[in-house]
Amino acid sequence: MQVQQNLNCPVRMKPWRNGLLGKRALILLGTMLFTGLNISQLSAQKSKNYLKNFPKGDTPKEIGLRIANHFVAMPHSNFNRTTPPKYITYPESCTWFGAVEFAAATKNKHLQQALNKRFEPLFGEKASMIPVPDHVDYAVFGIVPFSLYRQTKDKRYLKLATSIADRQWGAPFGKRATATSYYYYNKGLSWETRMWIDDMYMITALQTQAYHTTGNKVYLDRAAKEMVHYLDSLQQPNGLFFMRPMCLSFGGVETVGWQLA
Repeated sequence: MQVQQNLNCPVRMKPWRNGLLGKRALILLGTMLFTGLNISQLSAQKSKNYLKNFPKGDTPKEIGLRIANHFVAMPHSNFNRTTPPKYITYPESCTWFGAVEFAAATKNKHLQQALNKRFEPLFGEKASMIPVPDHVDYAVFGIVPFSLYRQTKDKRYLKLATSIADRQWGAPFGKRATATSYYYYNKGLSWETRMWIDDMYMITALQTQAYHTTGNKVYLDRAAKEMVHYLDSLQQPNGLFFMRPMCLSFGGVETVGWQLA
């Protein structure tokens, strides 16, 4: 018997439990298998340290720099729409954070300055583009100023980022506050909890960055409690995760990505 999915479920893959895999999952698994076999062959032929032997121009540092430079040169993204965004979107927040961390790891001062310069208008004429942290997708933006603060020590970043992290655990507010929001808030969880596997990265990322930056263990405790709740609620006996409880099928590529992150 095929399990019917909720129409609002973002996952459009048939249940793994029926032995059926979506095309994307098959492609991913096939690619992983093919890549793994070829890497094993190359490793056996040339060196066991294949993760240190990269083609010229294709080291992680070189590829990372190309990606980061591409990000710096691009305007603010809007989910591939032709119109400019009204606020910083969560894909940009995550990419921005990755670029800042890469700049720090590689000690690239020029890239650090460029990423810092990209943020500066948000303290002035483009302040309205800072997302209101009343949803997971918006609050994750806070990881960017946390990372920038650690590099620049500019207290404007710390003030903004801390405010976002604290409001994620504060009392529900605004038009998105619902009875469900208060339910999770009263359980000591983020009121933005919605039981999507995406949140296992986006909620905990913000709180762990707050801990990493301030050293205040309250943020670490928040992240741990939230993660345990999601693990207990979404992970199944076979180890797989539902994309969310309403989705009666296991997520594929997207689910794996959020969980690994």
